[in-house]
Amino acid sequence: MSTSKPNTIQKKYKEEFITANHVKIHLGIWPGRGKTIICLHGLSGNLYSMKPLAEKLNRNGYKVISYDLRGRGKSDKPQSGYGFKNHIDDLKGIIAHYKIKNPIFFAHSFGCMIALRFAILYPKEVKAMILMDGGGLLSLSKRLQVLKVLQQSFERLDINFSSINEYLNLIKNSPLIPNWTKDIENYFRFELEKTKNGYMCHMPGYVMEEELKEMGGSMLKRNIIKYLLQSPKKVITKMIENKKLNFESIDTQVLILRATEMNLFPNDDLLPKISFESMLKRIPFARGEEIKTNHYGILFDENKKRDRAINLFLKRLNN
Repeated sequence: MSTSKPNTIQKKYKEEFITANHVKIHLGIWPGRGKTIICLHGLSGNLYSMKPLAEKLNRNGYKVISYDLRGRGKSDKPQSGYGFKNHIDDLKGIIAHYKIKNPIFFAHSFGCMIALRFAILYPKEVKAMILMDGGGLLSLSKRLQVLKVLQQSFERLDINFSSINEYLNLIKNSPLIPNWTKDIENYFRFELEKTKNGYMCHMPGYVMEEELKEMGGSMLKRNIIKYLLQSPKKVITKMIENKKLNFESIDTQVLILRATEMNLFPNDDLLPKISFESMLKRIPFARGEEIKTNHYGILFDENKKRDRAINLFLKRLNN
């Protein structure tokens, strides 16, 4: 990846905390003289999931910021207050704190949904977006299928592991991650927190449940029915809100990368081809590339086609 003028003297990577939208946010910053790129990680990820690609961008002069979404990593984990509105307000606070003018968003999975909604609300405040395998509108049946995939990642939440190796072995045996690499191992090591009796994943189960509840869902199918019976209007409203996005109002350059390989089951791609093509058709300045890998591979694997697409997109922005 290239296109921004490289630094002659590279400042060191640092981590820090700021308060945005009344919560403490943990950030990783790769200083650079070029345009600022803000990374937005996936649903159960943290700032380190974007680290390999952030470092590639930073080596070519970009200033890169990756942060733990509320409820993840070392950021605050309130009992409630999730959903897209809060994530957008957090992002707005980060941009204001660092006085960033027209950042580029670089997002994966759930992070794409935050980036898109921010760009719809603030169409003149985003320079461009790179969206990796996320952000598409899904049918109800497809959303339930995606939930089956996500449930694999729920297995690691709220469980105390006796050792780091016990945790890593659970991840290694997951079919979600076909290619075990050093970057993947480092990422999963970083998401562990020391407990009194061992180690635990950084994100509590209640955070995931609150997040999915804000989208009209749940970690468990039976809870969706329970929520629907308890507050039918609220659940249906949230479901409708998450099925409609004014893509046509997005006034920025967008690169959409779709992972074509399945994850656990037939037809369980998280950005289906029909959703990908709809985004390309409806977003005015969108272009796309299909990458032969799966949902985790598009983030962690060494992939020349992905890197070339990002490189060309950024180069065009600077011309």
